[in-house]
Amino acid sequence: MIELDQRIAEQLTEITLNSSLQVRCGTSNAFLVTASLLEPLVTEFEMGGIYISASRPAPELIDTLTEIGVPLGSIQFIDCVSSALLGGTDNPYTNISYIDSPIMLESILLRTLFHLRQMPTEQNFVVLDSVNALAIYNEERMLAEYLHTFINTFRARDVLTAVVTVPDQTPPSVLANLDLYCTDLIDRGQVVIS
Repeated sequence: MIELDQRIAEQLTEITLNSSLQVRCGTSNAFLVTASLLEPLVTEFEMGGIYISASRPAPELIDTLTEIGVPLGSIQFIDCVSSALLGGTDNPYTNISYIDSPIMLESILLRTLFHLRQMPTEQNFVVLDSVNALAIYNEERMLAEYLHTFINTFRARDVLTAVVTVPDQTPPSVLANLDLYCTDLIDRGQVVIS
């Protein structure tokens, strides 16, 4: 059984609803960090939310989160990966919607806003996983501008925004802009396995 990082839950108690979190992690602990972020948001804070997955197919993510006991009933997933895979949208889950490509940044934002209007919960969050995955497909300047719009759009709506990134895989200018745009930082860095 995986043990979640309780320090993340403690940090979440110190932020406000319209906060924008930059969540830094490594490639080896990215799943643990995102699971440790989602679990308290859903269980302790009773929030609903949108999880935008640009790094892993949403069905794979749902399966793994379900295995470790993270409740997902109040989360809508937006998958930017599976549409490109052969048979990628064929799954049993009704809480997934698909974006054809990770370069369709405006579509990601519009779909997220649509789902937020449908959420039955009063307090909501949006998780963008991950900036470094989007950086593979999008030009640096355009991605930096998009993140500014993305973060401010949800802050203005009192929606907690968490932007996940692996710093050493993210263009320096985009990372610098995240430092400017985000109000809080959760830094779990790279875990070294010896």
